[in-house]
Amino acid sequence: MSDEQQDLNLEDVGAGAEEAGGPRRGGLLSGMLLTILKWAAIGIGVIIIVVTTTVITVRAVSKGATAASGLAAISPAYGPKQEPLATYSDIEQIRGQTADVPQAIFLLQLSLGYDTKDQQFSVEIGLRKQQIQDIILKVISMKKAAELTADHWDELQAELLNAINSIMTTGKVKSVNFASFIVQP
Repeated sequence: MSDEQQDLNLEDVGAGAEEAGGPRRGGLLSGMLLTILKWAAIGIGVIIIVVTTTVITVRAVSKGATAASGLAAISPAYGPKQEPLATYSDIEQIRGQTADVPQAIFLLQLSLGYDTKDQQFSVEIGLRKQQIQDIILKVISMKKAAELTADHWDELQAELLNAINSIMTTGKVKSVNFASFIVQP
């Protein structure tokens, strides 16, 4: 039995020595392959993250596009840009008195903007020059001096625009522009 045990021990030792001392096949190639695969996986992961982030951002921005139109109400800088307008500036300087007690005196020089393509409207503005001056005088004369400060000009221009457009038939005035506006107590 001792001979059999030695034979077994020699076989075990011999077999183990051949595996440990033998050359490893594909060791350098498999290590390089693993490194390449690792970097490829990292690259693909980065691409997936970038594409996902881009898609989410584009969707969020496009959903916010409808909300961005509300920004125009906050600031005209975010509103749509206006086309250049033809200008009618033959309206004489308007001088009148405010509704204050004691009355203040105002002097106003303005121009009207309208569509450049509308030649008929240009003729109508010229024909209605006296009516337009009368409307402007009446609207401003009903105001108090405090309502004629620069803080209220946008509201006053909108009111004048609506009043003037109420008599026009061939087109509409697009803007009322103050060249000078003086209120003296």
